[in-house]
Amino acid sequence: MSDTFKTLPSQAGEVPRQQPSLLTRFYDNPFLLLLIVGSFLAVSVVFAKAGPMVGWHPLGLLQWAIIGGAALLWSGTLLAGVESGARHRASRAAKLRLLKYLFITGILFIAPNMIAVVAAPEVGASFVSLSYAFPLVLTYAFAVLIGLERFQFLRSIGVLAGLAGGVLLAGGGAGVSPEGSFWAIVTLAIPVFLAVGNIYRSLKWPDGATPIELALGMMVVAFIALAIFNAVMGIPVGPAEWTSAALGLLLAQILAFSVQYGLYFRLQQVAGPVYLSQIGSVAAIAGLGLGYLVFSEVPNLAKLGAIAAVALGIVFVTLGKGRS
Repeated sequence: MSDTFKTLPSQAGEVPRQQPSLLTRFYDNPFLLLLIVGSFLAVSVVFAKAGPMVGWHPLGLLQWAIIGGAALLWSGTLLAGVESGARHRASRAAKLRLLKYLFITGILFIAPNMIAVVAAPEVGASFVSLSYAFPLVLTYAFAVLIGLERFQFLRSIGVLAGLAGGVLLAGGGAGVSPEGSFWAIVTLAIPVFLAVGNIYRSLKWPDGATPIELALGMMVVAFIALAIFNAVMGIPVGPAEWTSAALGLLLAQILAFSVQYGLYFRLQQVAGPVYLSQIGSVAAIAGLGLGYLVFSEVPNLAKLGAIAAVALGIVFVTLGKGRS
């Protein structure tokens, strides 16, 4: 069943494929979608580390960036006249399935994001970005375990290489403070959440649902969950002072989220969960570069070794795909 999720069924609201425009060709191109979503993922991690520098608690910034990104994305769809898939959900059972899907995807989305924004100031933006490189091999491993794909030798070698990269990545956090070491371990939960989400979103994609409305629903659920958590924990949801830097960072993060998640479900729709998992690899490469350029974070030997191991894992997983 390795080809089950290459392309999900056509959803309502898509642009007709006859004589596709340049925008339509972009919207249907998995590689371009991968580059953009992965790069914006790395940018979001960098913004998370910059938050405390301008007075934001990372989770406060994340809370408003998520709902702001959803509002911006929703406004854009209204202006563009994007059709929803509501007519495919006339029955109560279909609506309940959609709500369940949005709730689960929202939790699977917000959990790794919460970890990322809190851990970034402790272990570095490049360390967090690199942790996003592992969902590719984990997604494939989970798919084999639950029978969505057959076991394939080359891909199994890739999984082992990815796990070796995870060990090296954990070792790369050994030189930070005790609190940072704790967050280095917690950060390794990010790829697990992402891999489970990759499988679930494809496996349970609601009938007739469009990528945009699923993205909007996921972000709203994530906002509600995070708002409740912040209120219970007493986390400040505003900056220490409303400076131009604090406002500018919030607006930049809102824009980043609207682009990133506006294209996220479309990438999942046209390419499937394993291919989508590669956004972490793009984010890892971009994140290390941004971490160096913005924060002067120089990768140590453990991080460089993790990059090599992850790259090797990606190569073997990709090569094995054609032989499954």
